[in-house]
Amino acid sequence: MPIASTTKLDLCVLAGLVATAIVAARGTPGVEVPTTRELQTAVLSTGFAFMDGAPTDRHIVTVDWDGANAKRRAVPVVAPEARMIGTGAGVAVGWLEKSKLHLARVTGDGELGEVSHWGKRVKRLCARTVSNEHLYGIGWLENDGTVWVVYGAMKTQLAAAGATVDDAAATRTVWCGVAAAGKKVALLWSDQHNRMNINFCDPKAGCTTARVPLSKKETFAGIACHEKRCLMVARDAKGTANAGWFSVPQGKLTWWKPLTDATPDTAFSLTAAGDNAFAVGYVTREGATAIRVIESGSMVRAWADPYSTDAPELAWSNDRLLVAHRHASGVAPEVVPLPR
Repeated sequence: MPIASTTKLDLCVLAGLVATAIVAARGTPGVEVPTTRELQTAVLSTGFAFMDGAPTDRHIVTVDWDGANAKRRAVPVVAPEARMIGTGAGVAVGWLEKSKLHLARVTGDGELGEVSHWGKRVKRLCARTVSNEHLYGIGWLENDGTVWVVYGAMKTQLAAAGATVDDAAATRTVWCGVAAAGKKVALLWSDQHNRMNINFCDPKAGCTTARVPLSKKETFAGIACHEKRCLMVARDAKGTANAGWFSVPQGKLTWWKPLTDATPDTAFSLTAAGDNAFAVGYVTREGATAIRVIESGSMVRAWADPYSTDAPELAWSNDRLLVAHRHASGVAPEVVPLPR
């Protein structure tokens, strides 16, 4: 989708950090809100965090770069949808309430700071969040089909900027997601024909659109990006999970390989792990695993737990990989070395 224009937006301060909003696409939403317990991870300026729970029982745990000094805090948010982000000023939580995105820092056990409000008639939050050593952010879908993301810099402030796409070129959006892509934000959306696109946005250069090489017979399962390359996981018509490395903005596949050890129903968690590598977490027939993937197609196991039967959630920064995985007694965070 071509960028039609760029406009300036007002700054909104969240805990002293500047946030930026970008409108990216139009369409009709059509994604069910998950009702099971959610596990989310995020990068902080001093380590990692994860959030676990359901609408009536959410809590966050923060750890340092070595996975030590764990601190647990209750999150007083009971909305059906909530997302955690790790800012330079600590953990923040965004949630959908009364057709607005509410955003606030977690300031104590069961305590939130000042709440800011975003959007006009918010329908639902986009999948995943923006989280790496440079940026944090949350995306949402408006009732009119527009997709937005509000994001801020982890260490330095960003100028305010925005972009819009040509309505004539826009398609009917049925899903949206956000992710970090180096120093840019990746905003994804797909239409009812399973066509998926990505906007790569920054406050100075605006947005460029890249094509995702996903066929109508494939079911999208996860993606992570750098500024010039992405790794995607999708299932084919037989249910086999495949990983594909492709360049952006061309959308040209470098390779497409089956993940033969993945169980038929496993979820996937993907994150960039350096400038030319990604990490993928999922469940195999021998337990949960996390692998490191590079451009040559090499896949090397970075972590495994034969007793865990749920897909782990991943976050990467400072040459370390956070693996948050669920056990019968709760969620265990592990930090393993994973140099870039």
